[in-house]
Amino acid sequence: MTASDTPKTAPENREQADEDTQAQTVAGEAMTHGSAPDLSGEDSEHGGAPNPAQIIPDDTQDVVDHMEQMERSGVIDMDAYRGERSDDDEPGMLGEDGLEPGDFDDNGRTRTIADDTI
Repeated sequence: MTASDTPKTAPENREQADEDTQAQTVAGEAMTHGSAPDLSGEDSEHGGAPNPAQIIPDDTQDVVDHMEQMERSGVIDMDAYRGERSDDDEPGMLGEDGLEPGDFDDNGRTRTIADDTI
């Protein structure tokens, strides 16, 4: 690629510019190639007599069941990240709101703990 082939505008997010390594591309390739082992015939252990002292009942959906359910539906469960910040790792992309206490912005300014008070 020569300098004349390089796009004139900067991508909005340089981390996302490498499309062939992005999760949606890799997931799409995995879905079309069918290279994942088929575990649909296997079942995780369930059932049995209920035990009142048991913290997690035997019939509760386990990780294997949850993964199979997500595979069947095609929807990825993002509940594990609920309440977490959703931003990228490039400093300065989010402006002042993206700074943690002690981080420096492009102008050398830092966000202090006092900035977090409402």
